[in-house]
Amino acid sequence: MATVKMAFEEKYTIVNRGNYNLSCDASPDQLRAGIHWRLNGVPLTKNAHSNELSVEVTDRPDAGNYSCHANDTAELLKHYYILINVGREADKILAETNGNYITCHAEQFGGNFTCFWRMREKAIFSASFYREGWNGDSKDCVLTQCKTSDCTVQASCTDETFSPYAEELRQIALTVEAATTKRYEKHTKHFYIRDILKPAAPKKLTTFRKNHKLKIDWQYPDSWNSPHSYFPLMSQVSVELTSRKCKHKKHIRTKDSPVELLIPCRNVPHQLKRHQNISCFTESSSVELPINKKKSLKVHRICVRVKELFFNSTWSDPTCSDCRTKLQSGSY
Repeated sequence: MATVKMAFEEKYTIVNRGNYNLSCDASPDQLRAGIHWRLNGVPLTKNAHSNELSVEVTDRPDAGNYSCHANDTAELLKHYYILINVGREADKILAETNGNYITCHAEQFGGNFTCFWRMREKAIFSASFYREGWNGDSKDCVLTQCKTSDCTVQASCTDETFSPYAEELRQIALTVEAATTKRYEKHTKHFYIRDILKPAAPKKLTTFRKNHKLKIDWQYPDSWNSPHSYFPLMSQVSVELTSRKCKHKKHIRTKDSPVELLIPCRNVPHQLKRHQNISCFTESSSVELPINKKKSLKVHRICVRVKELFFNSTWSDPTCSDCRTKLQSGSY
């Protein structure tokens, strides 16, 4: 079983709301000379000269750095940095987005993955992970910290034990800790690499138009696994048709439509109505689509995005070509 090391547990004393006793552990000589307690450097008055200090933690003003000092030298004898554990409280440090506090993505079947979260107030973070069933320590992730509130923090993680050619039997458990000057929060997310796949956008999108057919070609992203026959991608091709000027037409919105709502590109009908959009899927990297014979009907925008073929992973960002990019014409 992996040893999960919480980065903040040694630095902070994490408590729930309630009553706590703090011990100065002063020697008899120090007690005879006199001691006193401070909170964030400000001397306390209540019970402040005893070896033990009773603290009632009810809200943020009660949290912070409790320290005991010798009266004669002001020497620091002991300190506790108390943070209130947010736990199940609604007022979180991390922001919730679509029911999740943490989002993770991997661009390929591999050991590298990236996780993101947004913070609602300025905080410091720690992120580590382990494979369930591991024998060893958890692994730390490299953080890109935010310096302002309400921004996105990124954690880059590497699992050196992962093989893209072997079956993934154990989940990753990612733990994110957050600490402000007064509060503490911990989140744990469990996932397989196959469930967080989000390929990079496809590259080299090219279009050729001849007569009443439109040929669209693209390539797998460079970061995707090879051979492609062993790691296939599904592609969604979206074509917006219009008889109006481009400046009056809105761009295609490539939402995460369920695959079952898309039609195979080979089944695109030959007669398309004015302003009708084409949205289809294919397992290849090239399609031919019929275009209406009306000369006034123009291709306004073409987008292609990809996802892993077999698992319910996330679509990539789209690669698009719009009306400002002149379509190539001729033979193909």
